[in-house]
This record gives sequence, structure tokens and C-alpha cells, in this order.
Amino acid sequence: MEKSEISNWKKALLVLLRFSIGWHFFYQGYGKLISPFWTSEGFLKASWGPFASIAENPTLLAIADYAMMWGLVIVGLMLMIGLFTQIASLAGLALLIMIYVALPPLDYTGFVITTTQGTELYVDKNFIEILALAVVTSFQTGRMLGLDILVEYWRKQS
Repeated sequence: MEKSEISNWKKALLVLLRFSIGWHFFYQGYGKLISPFWTSEGFLKASWGPFASIAENPTLLAIADYAMMWGLVIVGLMLMIGLFTQIASLAGLALLIMIYVALPPLDYTGFVITTTQGTELYVDKNFIEILALAVVTSFQTGRMLGLDILVEYWRKQS
């Protein structure tokens, strides 16, 4: 069976998707880092399940805030420059899945909820970004255009 080659146009779109998600992660994290009053407390208090209890413990809340801010910045940078792209994609997926599970787009009865962006049921921007990042993870986009090209070269030289 012959291996099919991805066209340059499709590679460019995949790299653009990876970069865009990276930019979104980075900018969200950077905004939280420079805001002296940002905390995930309100989000966690509104969340379901075990995540809600994090807001009640100041130490756990501080750890969660720090991990979220720096996780977003680091994953975003890695995705933008295409360095350790598979690891960064999986870390981004983990962050997004935790956010989605903590506060899924449905109310306690399983019906539509209203947000500042309109009404949602099951599918929201986090879910769509999860799917987009899953696509990025499925392809080695860092080897299409990114520092993963150098990492692969160095690994072959060893």
C-alpha cells in the first residue's frame, strides 16, 4: 500500500491551525499572567464535581491558577514554534478537556444553557478547540514547519 502524501496546501492549513490554537493559548495565558487580580476561583465555584472543591482551598486554588496561566503560555509557545508539538498538543488537550468537564455547556438538568455568547448545548468553543487540537495532534505539524524538524534531525544524528 502506497503512503499518500499531504499536499502543501493542506500542510499549510494544518500548520496555520496549530499556530492559531497556539496563539489562542498563549494570549489567554499571557492575559491572565499580567492581570494582577485574575483567578480561576469564580470558574471553579461554578464548576461541577471535584473541581468545585479546589476553589474552597486557597493553596489548591493558587496551584490551579499558576498551572493554568503557565500551562497556557508554555503550550501556546510550543505550538506556535512547532517544538515538541505532539507533547504540547496532548498537554493542550488535557487542559481543554479539564475545562470542558469542569463546566460543560449544559445545565444541571441536561438542557440548553445561556452564556454571554448565546445558548449552547454540548458543543461550545472549548469542544470545537478540543476537536481542532485533536486534528493537530493527528498530524506531525511540527515536522511540516517548526522546530520539530531540527529535533528530528538531531535525533537521527545521534
